[in-house]
Amino acid sequence: MEIKRTQMRLLGLTLGAAVVLGGCSGGGGGGGTAAGTGSPAPATPAGSAKPTAAAVDTKSYAIKVYNAGFALDRPHIPREQDPIRQMIEKKLNIDFDLTIVAQDAFNKLNVMIAGGSTPDLIWSNRAEAVKLYQQGVVATLDEALNQTPKLKALYDDKWWQGMKFEGKTIGIPSYDDISGINGWWIRNDWLKKLNLKVPTTPDELLQVLRAFTNDDPDGNGKKDTYGILVGANRGMDQLSLMFGVNPSFHDVNPPYVSLDNGKLVYDNADPRMKDALGYLNTIVKENLIDPDWVTLVDDAKFKERIFKGKVGFTLNDWRLMEPNYTKQMQDIGGSVPEWVVIPSMKGPRGDQALEVQKFQKNMWVISKEAAKDPGKLKRIMEMLEYFYTDKEIYPYLAYGVKDVHWKEEGGKIATTDAFLDPNNFWIRHYAFVRKGDDPLYFNIRNPKTNDYQAINRKYIKENPVFPYLSQDPADTLYTDRIKYVQEMNIKFITGKEPLSKWDDYVKTLESKFKLGDLMETYRKQLVQAGILK
Repeated sequence: MEIKRTQMRLLGLTLGAAVVLGGCSGGGGGGGTAAGTGSPAPATPAGSAKPTAAAVDTKSYAIKVYNAGFALDRPHIPREQDPIRQMIEKKLNIDFDLTIVAQDAFNKLNVMIAGGSTPDLIWSNRAEAVKLYQQGVVATLDEALNQTPKLKALYDDKWWQGMKFEGKTIGIPSYDDISGINGWWIRNDWLKKLNLKVPTTPDELLQVLRAFTNDDPDGNGKKDTYGILVGANRGMDQLSLMFGVNPSFHDVNPPYVSLDNGKLVYDNADPRMKDALGYLNTIVKENLIDPDWVTLVDDAKFKERIFKGKVGFTLNDWRLMEPNYTKQMQDIGGSVPEWVVIPSMKGPRGDQALEVQKFQKNMWVISKEAAKDPGKLKRIMEMLEYFYTDKEIYPYLAYGVKDVHWKEEGGKIATTDAFLDPNNFWIRHYAFVRKGDDPLYFNIRNPKTNDYQAINRKYIKENPVFPYLSQDPADTLYTDRIKYVQEMNIKFITGKEPLSKWDDYVKTLESKFKLGDLMETYRKQLVQAGILK
């Protein structure tokens, strides 16, 4: 799972569309083995066209790349052991110098920039890319894009709008941001045992959660089950969306803003949020939820609670019933429950969203220093065009080394056990090109899994606000405002602060934290983007 990248975003979820490439200066034709890997030496994929720049400009360029793909907590292997890097370098006539940083990546990048060592190609989220642009670090790319027509045609205008700031293109889309990853899962076996129907409204869901908690659904004669398993950063947003608002518990840099009938709304000060928080407070007050929900942020620990078989309703990604997970259910909980995905419940105003539509927020930016050399800029752009549009290179980037991490038989590609081995996750650093619906990359084994995601995708809330909003550098209250909102949300949900204090909370946002100034900043940004008039 691509959790590490998710922690860095904006991102994340979606750190999700990456490619498994390789490279090296050595090259080497087919037939031998790459040093130290025991894998076939790199060979240029048959049928893939060499970029125009390599044919016209014979100069070799050193391209320094900062962060790429997923599994950034895994170190990259040396060039001589990396057939994918060798392939890239030979194909494009470049030195592909990849730096992988697991934690505090943007601060470390700023240190490099301050020291005069700005990378040529940088992975970034939109917020950080805008900062880099405002600091004069990254180049605009509109003219360069005209020289790579296949890359430009790969994405529609909606995607390219996300790459613009102040009307100029400052980035190239990186990995696919995926909508519909997470959905509501319910224990259908518990529903049958207690003679309950699938809930379709918030009130019906409450009744089901009460039964799952109080009516001994597992039949062991003990009161040891909970109706719902969610965490502060997983599920609270989705429950709130039944009421038409999104508190953005999960995001480290949330704008909390949406459009409601053309009106710009700060969700966490909207009366609908008060209703949502009241609903969540009922769930907590009646002990229908796993009591560790506030601190349960680790994905492995969260899933372990599911595998134990003591919860009946939860939010999880669409792969919950894949064999690797059902085995853990059997090993940890002693059985494989009948988990099924259900549609999002319809709220009191007709809202039935599961998540807000993901817009392309992650991107590649190119430094102004690199762009000073027209030949180097062109080579970088053609490299990206090659990565994202060449069908022959895709499996090398998305899956790894041929005949090691994947095999091809009868024209069909299948990944091997080595593809899933964490010791080989350096290949995920190339996976930024992976498609958001690639069943091989996501190791889909259960034929129903894609159907589950299809259900989730039906309940995506459009939000044209993203990704046009960015932090005003002059807004000194930005971080403290977010902290205050999130702390108050938790207090309202747990009952430490009564909802009778809601109006006081909103007044504090408006006076102490200058909510009006923030909304005016956002309004101007949306006017500039053509979203508002």
